[in-house]
Amino acid sequence: SSKADQKGGLRQSGARAGQILSQRTAAVFHGLAWGESTKGEAPRKTEKKRFPSRVCVIIAQYYLERKWSPIDPSTFKLRCGPNYRRYGLKKPSKGSFYDIVAVDTFHADSKRELSDIGNKMDLSGLLAEGEEGWVTGGFPRIWVVVLQIPGYAPPLMGVKDDGDGYAIVFYFKLNQTGLRAIENREGAARVMRKFLKQPLNIADADRGPHQWKNLVRLQNEDLNLNWILKGYVSKYNAKPFLSRNCKSYYRGESHFEVDVDIHRFNYVSRQGMHSFKDYLKTITLDIGFVVQCEADDELPEKLLGCVRIKGMDTEKDAVHLPLSEERRALHGRIRRASSA
Repeated sequence: SSKADQKGGLRQSGARAGQILSQRTAAVFHGLAWGESTKGEAPRKTEKKRFPSRVCVIIAQYYLERKWSPIDPSTFKLRCGPNYRRYGLKKPSKGSFYDIVAVDTFHADSKRELSDIGNKMDLSGLLAEGEEGWVTGGFPRIWVVVLQIPGYAPPLMGVKDDGDGYAIVFYFKLNQTGLRAIENREGAARVMRKFLKQPLNIADADRGPHQWKNLVRLQNEDLNLNWILKGYVSKYNAKPFLSRNCKSYYRGESHFEVDVDIHRFNYVSRQGMHSFKDYLKTITLDIGFVVQCEADDELPEKLLGCVRIKGMDTEKDAVHLPLSEERRALHGRIRRASSA
């Protein structure tokens, strides 16, 4: 097995993308046991009974349905021509290249465990037969985005860019809108192809104008925020940000991955995000990703993909990495039950 497999133990455990949390939740139900005896009978050793594995899987999947959902890409306004630099025009995105198909959440003592997730997970469950590999035109079937979130408060003095933290992992799959954009050589598709051809270790400054952009939109209007957080939301809500020099890139047989490392954000941004940690359980966020376009023949921009997350409790929902030997074996059993 590869180093990625050995390090995370995910693929060896049978953990499939988007299913590891449901596997863990199912494992909790599977661990419940009770004894039965007939009334009036003399006390005797009773046989422990458990929920069938398939029932555990169904309960777990029902529980997770409320955690994330697809949203309409047109709710995000992106750059359009003519002459964007002069006029600054924006309009709703006409579809997206990719659809959200799965979400995972992880916790680890170091962000190293939360990197290169696509090469640690079994992505085969996201692909139909014959969909393996990259499509003609140089696009991956699956695009993985990992938001690496510190679990610790940023220090006032000194530098700390690793430690206890979480990862929210989004798995996007190339859709028909994206395939048509590639076939028709739309400007945004040509920009995406250039982005994908760049070396994985290239600095953002050397990428030119075609930068990775994140969009986060808070949907809640009834949060009781202090004046500092209200100012933070007012300034950054639904506005694209580049996360310069805070990303890592990975490739796989059928996927491309962008890891957005919030551990490396500046102090003000990290402090603001840390202050929102306790609100994650109640807030609804719309999240989108796009590769920046500049010239008229590249515009309008087209969203890479988008997703809504709701009530994401990273402390309770996140699966700790690396998995223990017992946990890997249990995930394997639950996976076989979910495939039955």
